[in-house]
Amino acid sequence: MQWMGNLLRRYGDTSEALDYFKFALRIKQTRLGSDDIDVANILFNTAVLLDDLEKYDLSLIAYKEACRIRKLVLGEDNPEVADTLFCMGNVATVVERHEEALGYFKESIDIRETLVKGDDHYTEELDDSLLFIANPSSLHPDTLFQYQKLIHCFEEALPLTKLIVGTNHSDVCELLNRMGVVYTKLHDWDNAIGSFQGALRVKRTVAPADGDDIEVAVLLQKKGEAHLYKQEFSRSEDYV
Repeated sequence: MQWMGNLLRRYGDTSEALDYFKFALRIKQTRLGSDDIDVANILFNTAVLLDDLEKYDLSLIAYKEACRIRKLVLGEDNPEVADTLFCMGNVATVVERHEEALGYFKESIDIRETLVKGDDHYTEELDDSLLFIANPSSLHPDTLFQYQKLIHCFEEALPLTKLIVGTNHSDVCELLNRMGVVYTKLHDWDNAIGSFQGALRVKRTVAPADGDDIEVAVLLQKKGEAHLYKQEFSRSEDYV
């Protein structure tokens, strides 16, 4: 039944597809129980379909139940849990439940960061060799995919954070700093430099009297390293 629902959705018959998903859900719940991973997958697909129909309140309910089951069966730090939370954040944003949306994005970010830490052997320290500068370490494709998803979470969380707490807030500074680190992992030097520069601006605005503190120094070093990776050597000298 679920495959038929997916087929109908693909061809644009969303209302009939929803009926098939509902029927498939009842069968799975009866045969497998309410906490089976197959039930979670049907709920997730149903939520996506409800998004298409702009039934966002119902969609969010389905995502939440799918998320609960996925956490129960797969564990808290699982990519599918992070995916579900990201979708929940998108839906909550659409219906302007901004603080709720930000909570979902932050939880998704925390999971993604946990996932990449275990797989990422990318050095945190700048290598002194020119060879490393010219050819920075590459990421494993699976880790790269997780970093790309992570940056999408940050890009959704940042404007919500600015909306809720204001542009010049320590939370914004923290997010920009973490985004800069992720952009560096992705070898996206321009966005890394822009993120670190944004974090510096906020930091100096929030605490101008502490303009020379250790946090500013660290941000300056990270920005300088990004210029160095980009082989903008004259600019890197101002920061590193």
